[in-house]
Amino acid sequence: MLSIDGLGAGYVDDPRLHLPALRGLAARGARARRLTCIFPTVTWPCHTSIVTGVSPARHGVVGNLTFDRGTGAVVEHYGDRTERGIEAETLWDRLHARGERTASLCWPKTRGVTTIPDNIPEFYEQELFERYASRPLWTELASHGLPVSRYGAWSAAHPLGPMQDWLTLEAARHVLAVRPPRLLLLHFLTLDSYQHDFGTASPEARWALLQMDALVGRLLDTLTALGRAETTAFMVFGDHGFADIQRTHHLNQILLEERLLEVDARGAVTRRLAWAAGNGGSAHVYALEGAPRTTIDRLRERFAALPGVDAIGRERFAELGLPQPGPGSTQGDLMVAAEDGTFFSGHATPEAAAASPVYVAGHGHMPHLPRLGAALVLAGAGVRAGVTLGDVSMLSLAPTAARLLGVELPGAEAPPLVEALAGSS
Repeated sequence: MLSIDGLGAGYVDDPRLHLPALRGLAARGARARRLTCIFPTVTWPCHTSIVTGVSPARHGVVGNLTFDRGTGAVVEHYGDRTERGIEAETLWDRLHARGERTASLCWPKTRGVTTIPDNIPEFYEQELFERYASRPLWTELASHGLPVSRYGAWSAAHPLGPMQDWLTLEAARHVLAVRPPRLLLLHFLTLDSYQHDFGTASPEARWALLQMDALVGRLLDTLTALGRAETTAFMVFGDHGFADIQRTHHLNQILLEERLLEVDARGAVTRRLAWAAGNGGSAHVYALEGAPRTTIDRLRERFAALPGVDAIGRERFAELGLPQPGPGSTQGDLMVAAEDGTFFSGHATPEAAAASPVYVAGHGHMPHLPRLGAALVLAGAGVRAGVTLGDVSMLSLAPTAARLLGVELPGAEAPPLVEALAGSS
């Protein structure tokens, strides 16, 4: 299972791009017109749904950035900066229970997972790589001359993303050669980073996709050299598409105006009666202890008046696959969703916003927006050739992978893509 972060549905058919590896897989396998994502369409909830087959209401990862009412702390899922784990059964749980191996390289929400023997989670800090990466694998990679001491630096800086993805691929090639797993999870990030920084139609983003295709080709060549290409099933996908940004709303600055936040002279928050956790094209909004009872109603009205914004109350959470807010949940009391071209930040002051990177494209919006759809290609062992699927739910990926692996995910919320499968493998 290979995730190319930000691989929108339209990229694979772009005639200006030379993508021999991705198009070669599509030609000998099955592909979807569009992979529809869960909400919010951001990396950490999406990747969690991809390996569980369930929505955030059940797996508990409701955003890249959320808030813990109990501790009063911001929860950063991105970079796996939190101990909060996945609250649903995963593909690696099912395989481990059967005594089979999973390898996971740069996959979100794998921090501290002991049931993945060869595991390098997705982090930004070198300290976390050193602490949580599988020690035998980490030592082996270093002994083979791979610069694992640079994983953190290459992960944290977007311009160095191609080096991070190269290192992830080399780690995968090593694992395939010495301890072939039943399931290999890979995650490449450069395409996502370059779209954020330069835009979806930029030369930089197009170059990044060519690099991703080259890495896929090298992975296929490795499996061919190992004599395993014909017995391997490939599932290659994006976790979301992208929208270019014309307008940004700084929600916490509105909370300052409403006297629901206080900051000191340095811009640090000193008191919160409410908080907005921005997730790009969406945001969680929390009313906290001490806030007036009318806070959410007031904020819903205030945010709904912003251009390009839909304010969503808890009466719609279930249909969006979100849990109800409560003491043990990091779900907001209110969600705001942006139209295409609109973006949210969580910066509490103009100075904080000015000091942060400026994205020219983003995601996190409602999954029905056409440009938020992702690509999906299936090929190899157990996959029918020449199948064209329509719109496919992201929640179908885990049960489809489970069928190919010969296991079941009984809790999955969508059926496997049986029309694309030649049979169990």
